[in-house]
Amino acid sequence: LKGMEFAGMHVNWLPNLTIGMDDLYYEFLTYRQHIEGLGSIGGHIIYLNLGEQIGTDEYGNPTQNWKSYMGAVAGSYGSLLSETSAIGFNFKVFHQKLADQVTAGEEGKGFSTDFAFDIGYLQKFGKNMQHQFGFSIQNIGPPIDFIDSQQADPAPTNMKFGIYSQLYDDGINKINLLFDANKLLVASYPAMDWNGDGIISGSK
Repeated sequence: LKGMEFAGMHVNWLPNLTIGMDDLYYEFLTYRQHIEGLGSIGGHIIYLNLGEQIGTDEYGNPTQNWKSYMGAVAGSYGSLLSETSAIGFNFKVFHQKLADQVTAGEEGKGFSTDFAFDIGYLQKFGKNMQHQFGFSIQNIGPPIDFIDSQQADPAPTNMKFGIYSQLYDDGINKINLLFDANKLLVASYPAMDWNGDGIISGSK
C-alpha cells in the first residue's frame, strides 16, 4: 500500500437493548503512512464504553452504581519481504475497567492494563498473482488478571489462516473464492474447573 490512510468509526452499541440506556458505544480511529524503502507504519485506538453498571454487594443488596469501559492503543508495521510476500506486526496495550472496587473480601483491583503482539504473513502466487495465502497469530501476551495472578485468564491468542483465489475475471464480472479458519490457542487450565468436578465448559 502506498500513500497514507485515515479512518474513523462511531457505533451506538445495541441502542434498543434497554429503554432509556444509550450509553454503550464504540469508537475506532486509525492512521497509516507509507515510508519509501521502509514499509508502512501506523496505529489505531479503540474505545468501548460499557455504560453504567448497577452495583450490588455479595448478597445482592444495592450499592453505588459505576461506569465501565475497555480501550486499546496499537502501533503497527508492515513491509514487503519480496514482490510476492509481506509481513506485518502489531504491538498493543489495552486497559479494561470493569468496576470501581472489588467485592467482599477480594483483594486486587477492578481494572487491568496488559499488552499483546500480533504477527501476520501474506504470500501471493500464480501466473498473474491471482492466488493469495495469509496467516496470522493474534494476542500473543501474558495472562490477564484483575484480582490476583492466581485468578488470571490467558490472553485470547488466536491463530488464523486463509486463502483467496480469483477464479474468473472478464473485465466486467468477477468470481472469487475466499476461505478462512480460526483456532483459539487457549488451553484449559485447573482454575477453569470452578467446582472441582473435572468438567470445564461442558467438556471433560
